[in-house]
Amino acid sequence: MILPRVVADERERQSGVPERLSKLDVRVYFSQLAVADYVVNPEIAAERKSISDFVSSVYDGRLFAQASALASSYRKPYIIVEGDVTKVGGMVKNLASYYGALAAVTLAYDLRLMHTANADETALAIASLVKNSRARPIPPGLMQPPPKSKDEAQQQLYFVSSLPGVGMKLAKRMLGRYGTPRRVVALTEAQLSMIPGVGAKRASKIARVLDNKYAGWQEQESPEQVKLEAEEVEEDE
Repeated sequence: MILPRVVADERERQSGVPERLSKLDVRVYFSQLAVADYVVNPEIAAERKSISDFVSSVYDGRLFAQASALASSYRKPYIIVEGDVTKVGGMVKNLASYYGALAAVTLAYDLRLMHTANADETALAIASLVKNSRARPIPPGLMQPPPKSKDEAQQQLYFVSSLPGVGMKLAKRMLGRYGTPRRVVALTEAQLSMIPGVGAKRASKIARVLDNKYAGWQEQESPEQVKLEAEEVEEDE
């Protein structure tokens, strides 16, 4: 098995984090990094800071310079703040100015902050970044919950958008052309493939889902089963 890898700056050897990463099945390579303390891949890198160093860097301007360097070198820059965040109030004179500077730097450089309590948690955080570095967003159509309202148009859109590879935008186009969900699902594979945005591959997936028998399908049901299922439906309603 090929272990996930991370490149750590030479100065991190004594932090204990690389050793802990190795115990989490992450292979660590050391190098003299000009930017960041840990490089996950060409897009993702993280700078590790103690809570006290992080607070002081906000006020002496180092954080802005480091954030600029991180953002210029990596598309997804992280700063991992290690320590007890509840102590911040005792380290600053004005919390409003502190959080104002924090908001400014994170928004200006699209900086991601992660808070950890100690080196063990920092290693867990970096290991999670390494192991999930290829994660991709779930398509919007798959994330939308069923509409709870009784808005019929929304329910129709949700129904059609649940077809393989459809989503809300394409569902609107399909309903706009054919009028009702029943007419949409009654289309042949060839007719589906002719709808702009559907195509042959997507049409084939839709047809397969609509035409294949459900895995739990029963050819015959006893009267007792039918009665029991009817009672369950009434309870749900």
